Amino acid sequence: MEKVIEEVPLVLSARQFWGAVKIYTEKPHVINRRICGTVDMWVGYTNDAIFRETLVGRLKDLLESDTKVGVNGDATCSGKEPGPKEPEINTNSCDLSHQHQYPISLVTKGGGCPFSNTENFDSQCTEAESVDDKIKKALYSEGFRELNHENIESRSSVHEENEHHKLREIQSSTHPSHERKWEVPWQYLLEAKVAVISLIRRIIPKQLDKFIPTYEVVIMESRRGSVMYLNQSSLTTPSLGPRIHYSFTKTNTGVALSWFTKEGETENNPSLAWVQQKVLPKVVKWATEVKEDSEVEDKGSLRLIRVQEYNQLYQKLKAKYGKQLVKMWPEKTDPLKYVYEDIAIATYLILLWQQEREEKDLVNYQSFVDLGCGNGLLVYILCGEGHTGLGIDIKKRGIWDQFSPQVHLKEDVIEPSDKNLFPEYDWLIGNHSDELTPWLPVIAAKSSYTTRFFVIPCCPHDFACKYRRRDAGKSQYSDYLEYVKEVGSVCGFEVWRDKLRIPSTKRICLIGQNRTYSKEDAQKTIEDIDVFVRERERANSIVSEQREGNNITVEDGHVEKIQTSDKDKGEYLEKKHCISGLWSSNFKARDSVQQVRNCTQLKKGLREELVSTIANMLMEKKHIIQVEVESDVWVEWDRGGSMTMADIARGMETQQLQALKKECGGLQTLLKNHRHMFSLQNGQVYLQSPVPAWRASVPSERIKTKCCWFHQHHRRGCPLPSHLCVFAHGDDELREAITP
Repeated sequence: MEKVIEEVPLVLSARQFWGAVKIYTEKPHVINRRICGTVDMWVGYTNDAIFRETLVGRLKDLLESDTKVGVNGDATCSGKEPGPKEPEINTNSCDLSHQHQYPISLVTKGGGCPFSNTENFDSQCTEAESVDDKIKKALYSEGFRELNHENIESRSSVHEENEHHKLREIQSSTHPSHERKWEVPWQYLLEAKVAVISLIRRIIPKQLDKFIPTYEVVIMESRRGSVMYLNQSSLTTPSLGPRIHYSFTKTNTGVALSWFTKEGETENNPSLAWVQQKVLPKVVKWATEVKEDSEVEDKGSLRLIRVQEYNQLYQKLKAKYGKQLVKMWPEKTDPLKYVYEDIAIATYLILLWQQEREEKDLVNYQSFVDLGCGNGLLVYILCGEGHTGLGIDIKKRGIWDQFSPQVHLKEDVIEPSDKNLFPEYDWLIGNHSDELTPWLPVIAAKSSYTTRFFVIPCCPHDFACKYRRRDAGKSQYSDYLEYVKEVGSVCGFEVWRDKLRIPSTKRICLIGQNRTYSKEDAQKTIEDIDVFVRERERANSIVSEQREGNNITVEDGHVEKIQTSDKDKGEYLEKKHCISGLWSSNFKARDSVQQVRNCTQLKKGLREELVSTIANMLMEKKHIIQVEVESDVWVEWDRGGSMTMADIARGMETQQLQALKKECGGLQTLLKNHRHMFSLQNGQVYLQSPVPAWRASVPSERIKTKCCWFHQHHRRGCPLPSHLCVFAHGDDELREAITP
């Protein structure tokens, strides 16, 4: 029985509804953190009316059976002896549909029903068949057929049947099912070209040692404006997703959430509560963000590689390198961030290069150069997986000495010139390569016709200076990504864009794998590159002079649109370029020793003055709160008011702001460095509520190593007794910090 649980009032169009459904269907991992991604196994359609209760009941019997799905999609019964806990991972052969972004076929050709006597499908579902075969039989028996473009466009039923038989014969001989690229035709739902679309897909977990892949059937009804999610579940295995079957429907007044209940089931269900509290609000939010006159922009991650292979290989490399590298980490930076970030990037590159070898019939593993390799972890992992490579950085890191001699790392300054070309390597990598980022496509194009590039833009740099945003309507980061992509296009690359799954806010990668020009036109392309670089340098130089007070005008703030007749300046720049041998006369590599600018280098007196100024501003207002001292024992304490950072900045003296301006992060960084005193919530700054030692997650060796600011400076003192406070209430309690 289908029961409506909640309806959210909302005025929306069909495009907005299906846009939100598309986002949730293609990116469930945005909400469910247990999921790595999905693999579409089969897409079907029907133009006949479906009986929802009958269809759901038949599929529920299959999905709720105690059948497990192996990593490769094999069905195993829980009553039988289980297989190995961790299957052998073979990333060179996978039976899943490829998840490429370039090119994407709208639908897979093929059709008809490969099963005989579909009316009696239950008798044909043998134990040896996979789960998706059983589900397909059930869908075929309900009138669904395999979706292909010819079926939808042709309205002739006779022609349709003939084409089905022809295509079925072709596919059985030349197109094995595991090579198909399944794609849901969302436009067909908007235009109501088909009544119902069905999707069988596999849900891939992040942690293969804790969860197993499961199946999900998605039924989309275009004319009804409804989508059903029918999940495979088992009481004998941990839950990867909700253990219920549910639907979203576009009504005349909003979006309704329903679930399919069994007799005697109540709404007191954790899975139902999760869908209602987590999924429904997201679907409503996404619906409001879809513009009526535009398509849904696809911003999914890992679009260019196969998701299941990524998850398997990532888990393998994580087990192989993760703990070992964290344990041996000699740097002062956080090993958990850098180690697992580079493992994720290495996983992506290995699969991208594997697909390149398959598509181009390459035998040898690709070689690479990592420009600005930093700690060298990426080089170490890629070399450990069979690739030959070189890492170059302006400064040697301590961890380099921990690597074997087979990991080639070089301390050197890379300047863009003819002396720094790498024709003997296949790929150039720029992983947060700072000032070298826009030069990666240029160096790749000039190295050889076959050199490719992979870059993760981070700090915005132009060829010879900091990058200046060209489009005020975009963020600095988005505008810079477009610029680096433009540089790649000027260099003759077909530039692809993808989003990585790494613990960083800057996780977009740009890939130049294919050329847009023939080898015969290489010299002309290089000449076009030189012109582009010099024009950019000349434009940036003019803007710099304008900012210094010279009478030079630039149209609309765009550095490309220069109004100047100063030919001598251009001739001077070109002459300087020729003399220096560099491709840019003003390029400057970063210093090998980076100045620390995170508010930790402020003089102690100035830092204490800034902290006291902010705290006194907050204490001008009165706000009494309850502070827990012991279990169920509370005391009243005046926390003070709250202010925005803008209001705090306006209340500070000019010289204080100037001192902060010299530090990266400024006021916000100062507050975060003093999180034991300040709390930032929804743009508001508060004084922190002191937490007793028995509740605080502070290592024992750090307790009483600093004085309590509240005890010394707050007008009401510290609300905690001395023996319960993490900080020292007086010099006699202070003890030295123990360095591990």
